Amino acid sequence: MTASKPEKPKEIGRMPSMFASLLVLGVMIALILLSVILFGSTVADGPLQVSMTLATLFALGVARHYGFRGSLISEAISSGVNGAIGTVFVIIAIGTVIGTLYLSGSVAAFVYYGVAIVSPKLFYLIVFLIASVVSILLGSSLTTVGAIGIAFVGLASIVGVNPAIAAGAAVSGAILGNKIAKISDTANLTVATVGGLTIDEHSRMVTRTAIPAALISGLLFLLLGLLGGSSDGAVDVAQVQGTLAQYFDISLLAFVPVLLIFLLSALRFSAYMSLMLSAIFAVVLAAFTQHDLIVSLAGDPSLSYFDAVLKVGIDTFTNGFHLNSGVEQLDSLFAGGGVAGMLTTVWLVLMAASFGAVAGYTGMLQRIITPVINRTKGPASLVLVTMLTSIGMNFATADPYTSVVLTGRMFRKEYMQERLKPVLLSASMADSGTIFSHIIPWNVHGALFAGTLGIATLSWAPYTFLAYLTPIVTFVMVYVHYMRKEQLASDEDAEKVYGDEPDQIPAPDDLA
Repeated sequence: MTASKPEKPKEIGRMPSMFASLLVLGVMIALILLSVILFGSTVADGPLQVSMTLATLFALGVARHYGFRGSLISEAISSGVNGAIGTVFVIIAIGTVIGTLYLSGSVAAFVYYGVAIVSPKLFYLIVFLIASVVSILLGSSLTTVGAIGIAFVGLASIVGVNPAIAAGAAVSGAILGNKIAKISDTANLTVATVGGLTIDEHSRMVTRTAIPAALISGLLFLLLGLLGGSSDGAVDVAQVQGTLAQYFDISLLAFVPVLLIFLLSALRFSAYMSLMLSAIFAVVLAAFTQHDLIVSLAGDPSLSYFDAVLKVGIDTFTNGFHLNSGVEQLDSLFAGGGVAGMLTTVWLVLMAASFGAVAGYTGMLQRIITPVINRTKGPASLVLVTMLTSIGMNFATADPYTSVVLTGRMFRKEYMQERLKPVLLSASMADSGTIFSHIIPWNVHGALFAGTLGIATLSWAPYTFLAYLTPIVTFVMVYVHYMRKEQLASDEDAEKVYGDEPDQIPAPDDLA
């Protein structure tokens, strides 16, 4: 028997040059900026997705030029898309739950009771505080915004305050919990990537940096409310409540679907399961509490009530909720949700994941960042470059999880050499890129929030104060206080604390 011929090693391709790597990122940024200029607030309705598609095609062309085979690039893109599948399911779930919260009267009840007790001048601060508490308890910014964000945005339109600022306050609060909660997925991934520290150590550090940023954010939301909010008597409470009561049966039972989301999340159900089960329950609740509304929406008197519930429920899951009262302001307020309405968000997430996969797999990102790291001198500049790199990775990869792994692996050795404790690396990453992922329009978080709230990312991002304040506060605190406190005595101590490279975290192209 003749010996089998050994397989020829796969030809991976050559790492693109610095010029080519910068060109790819420059083309992506240019296409995005052009879309924003041309389409403004409607950029996420298709133009942004087209821009990311064209940027991905250009990146593919450059990759082929440097010898990367189509099959290998396809595998990298498939891996990147697979990593985004979990987010896609959450997007679908949020689309369904938004529509059903309208149908069950949950949003109507929130507005009905909220308009009577919430002061317009304190509105933004209240939104920020409630979102902060909820996100700390749940550890998930996605679930927080999906559960309460839409209700606050709807209430904002009624009480006469800016819905975009309300959205910024909700996202700011959601960021806070995602940042400091020990059950946060990004926090635990950051700790696992860095190694040499516990989630308790990480949480204590980021909580210290979060407090000043949260206090300043709360003060800014208070000032915006005091300076721009309408007077307490500007809203005719009786008229608003009377109008809502004409179309919805208002009761405290309407809050049960929202409470169910919190309960299931606290029981460690996945975000997808928590939202979908709540959406199904909301339809069942609507069948018992919103009889006249369902009959009206069914639009066919010949249908039995069971068939009407089935028809309206499926249509709400698919196309969202539409009140159709004939009152333009009311119809615009009570409209949204549905899987169909989230498809543009899914498109954006998948194309952004594809671009990030190509840029990461071919080494374009490493080519750009490595010279910067090599020129970094001193602990202070290292922390600053870490934060800027983490933010840049979120812009380039459109995925906070991939950004965490790439940044952590690139800087881990540098922090060891500078004898800085691992907690400084984990905090630098958590307080920069992870937070900024929430306000980047094509990032997973930014795209999802825009689809959930029904407001373009660029409209509410300027008011997400916590995202801008946290990196500044963190760098100042690290430079002034923690730089010396968190330094290790020797190289031997650093090697002992950090240990070997963590092997229990997924590779960047295998994240799911």
